[in-house]
Amino acid sequence: MQIPVSLGRATAAGGVLVALLAACSASPEPADTPSPSPTTTTTTASAQPTAGAEQAVAAVVDRYVAAMVTMENSGQVDPAPMFGIASDDVAKQEAARVKDLVDQGIHREGHPTLGEPTITVDGSSARYEVCMDQDAWVGVYEDQKLATDYGPLPTGWDLTLVDDAWVVTATVPDKDVTLTC
Repeated sequence: MQIPVSLGRATAAGGVLVALLAACSASPEPADTPSPSPTTTTTTASAQPTAGAEQAVAAVVDRYVAAMVTMENSGQVDPAPMFGIASDDVAKQEAARVKDLVDQGIHREGHPTLGEPTITVDGSSARYEVCMDQDAWVGVYEDQKLATDYGPLPTGWDLTLVDDAWVVTATVPDKDVTLTC
């Protein structure tokens, strides 16, 4: 029986919201961590952020992606891995998205590959855009891998400086990501 499968980036918080249209589960594999990504920085004319701010934004997004991978690979619906790096709303949305996958009997294996990001910092706001390739971060249903072949897709997150710490506050809709992959 051929099973239709579509793994793609969706729009809810978490950045890598995956819409899995499948009728295919297996025991979760140990979580992998995402590949580290080099950083390219773009700043706006209204603010000249320090390299420290840019590095802090990149570090938070790296932790955020690692938390997403951990949650999806383990089927963990508790938003705790997002605490301190994402707003409460984003953490709850990510947990709800993972719960939807788990309820369908789906988890993921592997991890996405991140390209070279563009980071824009303007005062207490930042945007992190990157080409993310999820082809090696596959969904699994009933021991069957739900392979994708989308290649790198534009992905972005907005961050806000809260109490001297950067926090992911939104996933940027695909159409609003300016980076071309």
